Amino acid sequence: MKQTQLTTQLKAKTKVFLREYWMFCAATVIIVLIMNYFSRTNDSDMLKWILAPTARWASILGGMYFEYLPHQGYVNYFHQFLIAPSCAGSRFMLLTFLMLGSFRLPAFWSGDRKRKMQKEYLWFGFCIVFSYLATVFVNGIRIAVSVYLPDIVERRHLMSGWLTSGRLHTLIGTGTYFTFLCLIYLTAARIHGRIFGRMERSFLLPDSTPECFTEYKKLIVPVFWYLLIVLAIPLVKRMYHNDWKGFGQYAAVIVGACGSIYLLFVIVWKVRRMYNIAKSKTTNNSEKESINVYGEWKNQDC
Repeated sequence: MKQTQLTTQLKAKTKVFLREYWMFCAATVIIVLIMNYFSRTNDSDMLKWILAPTARWASILGGMYFEYLPHQGYVNYFHQFLIAPSCAGSRFMLLTFLMLGSFRLPAFWSGDRKRKMQKEYLWFGFCIVFSYLATVFVNGIRIAVSVYLPDIVERRHLMSGWLTSGRLHTLIGTGTYFTFLCLIYLTAARIHGRIFGRMERSFLLPDSTPECFTEYKKLIVPVFWYLLIVLAIPLVKRMYHNDWKGFGQYAAVIVGACGSIYLLFVIVWKVRRMYNIAKSKTTNNSEKESINVYGEWKNQDC
């Protein structure tokens, strides 16, 4: 009986959602298809809209010059480094866009009818622009790190055994993209609160989640989207083609890197919470001492 009610409620909410947000749904599908097409292209001429600013930003960060090669990408001859179409970051842009777009799902699920469509259009446009700018910014940093870090590792003779050039490249990409994806989520959450007045609880966290856990568990949203795009979808493709060569090691590196970064965020939040608690206790003790001193002075004066 309960399952029937939940199914009926879900169908009703889905109909309302499609009726009110059909333009956003259609636009989202179109953007996903476009970004999926760009992520598969091997012609850099079609990706100059994102490769060109990324190469300029990476050259500023690394103090190096990139020359454009038609249909190939931007090359730095001194470091023998090529920003190829596969380095455009189109998948990260799609990932960021979908994550930011999911901010409005809690309002839909809660049945909020007080929202204004002007703000919905504003947020949708913000998701597109912010995803593009964030991709250029983050990808430029990743490229600059990818140019210099392998040379440092090789000079210190650390590139041996488990740490190969391919795994180092995966670690750099995962570390950079996932770290900034979490920071983007936290930043966008504040902007979302400014636009809509408050930040609804994530659709990935139940309402029964204690407040003491939501402080760091809210990062489950970028974790979900990152692992979905980077691991889950490639896993389905591997299952379809029955090709598992190297996937286990790749998945282990991705999960290990993401877990380490997530743990680092938790530690930072824990330390900050302890610092705030200690600071508040110090402030309260100071206020109590001031009150006691004032009381003693008043009694003496009387």
